[in-house]
Amino acid sequence: MFWADILAKNFKERDSYLVNDAKTPSGKIHVGSLRGVLIHDFVHKALLELGKKSHYTYHFDDFDPMDGLPVYLEQEKYSQYMGKPLKDVPSPEGSGSYAEYYAKDFLKVFNSLGAKPEIIWSSQLYESGKLDEAIKIALDNAEKIQEIYHRVSGSQKKEGWLPFQPVCENCGKIGTTHATNWDGKTVEYSCEEDLVEWAKGCGHSGKVSPFGGTGKMPYKVEWSAKWFSLKVTVEGAGKDHSSKGGTRDVANTIAKEVFKIEPPADIAYEHILFGGKKMSSSKGLGSSAAEVAQLLPPEILRFLFARVPYQRAIDFDPTNPNTIPDLFDEFDRGQSAFFKKTNEDLAKTWEASQIGSIKEEFNVRFSTLISELKNLKTEDSILVEAEKAKSEKLTNEDREAIKLRIKYAQIWLEKFGQAETEEVVELNSGQKELLKIVAEGLSSEMSEDEIQTFIYNKGKELDLKPVEAFQAVYVKLLGKSSGPKAGELIKSFGVKEAKKKFNDRH
Repeated sequence: MFWADILAKNFKERDSYLVNDAKTPSGKIHVGSLRGVLIHDFVHKALLELGKKSHYTYHFDDFDPMDGLPVYLEQEKYSQYMGKPLKDVPSPEGSGSYAEYYAKDFLKVFNSLGAKPEIIWSSQLYESGKLDEAIKIALDNAEKIQEIYHRVSGSQKKEGWLPFQPVCENCGKIGTTHATNWDGKTVEYSCEEDLVEWAKGCGHSGKVSPFGGTGKMPYKVEWSAKWFSLKVTVEGAGKDHSSKGGTRDVANTIAKEVFKIEPPADIAYEHILFGGKKMSSSKGLGSSAAEVAQLLPPEILRFLFARVPYQRAIDFDPTNPNTIPDLFDEFDRGQSAFFKKTNEDLAKTWEASQIGSIKEEFNVRFSTLISELKNLKTEDSILVEAEKAKSEKLTNEDREAIKLRIKYAQIWLEKFGQAETEEVVELNSGQKELLKIVAEGLSSEMSEDEIQTFIYNKGKELDLKPVEAFQAVYVKLLGKSSGPKAGELIKSFGVKEAKKKFNDRH
């Protein structure tokens, strides 16, 4: 069964569901955040398939302060805005705000992938007054919230601390203000020069009403306040937020003990890795969602996220010569499974990756297109060969699908086709024997750690060094001598598919 269907069926029964996700648009938004968008989209659509009422919202937290300068920004120009709300920082290009510039770039990508949640800007949520009740409850329970921070995460706040940050009326910064003395109507505050390391306050002191967008709650309080105010029922986040004593623990406790609500159902998902490393917004090819979206057609990119359950990391390294061709092959197997009704799980994964109406299209294998383009075949000649392979006239849909795939094969060749491949590692007889044993003993029921231990122990029995044992796995699955943890890689790759690769003697 598709993992999103399992999640949807296991949620607490309700009359309706509000599925929510969020992101602070502090720069180019990396593809790891795209995983969150699509996980929530898969779950939302799974609920609808079950006949449930479900609404999907996405928050851009544009009221958060600018607390870091990405390497691609003009440091001198933007350093003056450190501490200001992102909505008040100018856009790197044209009019509008910094937050809008990066949020809309990301929005364009996930809309193209069929995810179309209602967009909510946090600054507008505050300005509209929809969070006013939650702000009052939080301020009335400031001591209780301090105690929760300390009890759950070990964090110790200053005496008199309040869960609210006003925007300084003098300098416009929000990251440098410290609020005190809530009297039921106003808070006093000071804009402190050394409150944080990344911004300097102006020293101004004042008194403001905390309602209607004059400031915001700190993140952990704000998260639970949004659940309370908007009646969110499903909201996940990267698994780092769900560690013991982490952000989710604190927000859950505030939700229960201060706002008196049950926290939304959690989906603690793994990250997407780039060649075994967590992606970063400021580093390298493929780090941003927009960059990755240029490498793959929308349905294939959506399939990349659908095919791996949320509990497992996705290791996506487009620079590896096999990664993208193998992904297209698996997608094609999914289409075959759907229309021939052969592999229910793969068929459902493929179905979940579709955008718009589902069509059965004839296409050409991606690796074949790469070979033909290398041999200077034209689009027309490729279409002629495809028609011969189909043994009947290509439909207009077939022709358009093949042309689109040719476009992405050309992109692949431009970006990766001329790169020098890593020197091929020849496996020794012990490594080959290990792969045979691993293929026989692997089971889809085994956990990542169990697979890791199994490979280690079998390698030890064959007198292989650990590095040799795991190198054999990487060479077979990735075509190179190193990679992420073998157990994680095999689970991400698919145990059945990995066993096939291990049994391949070529």
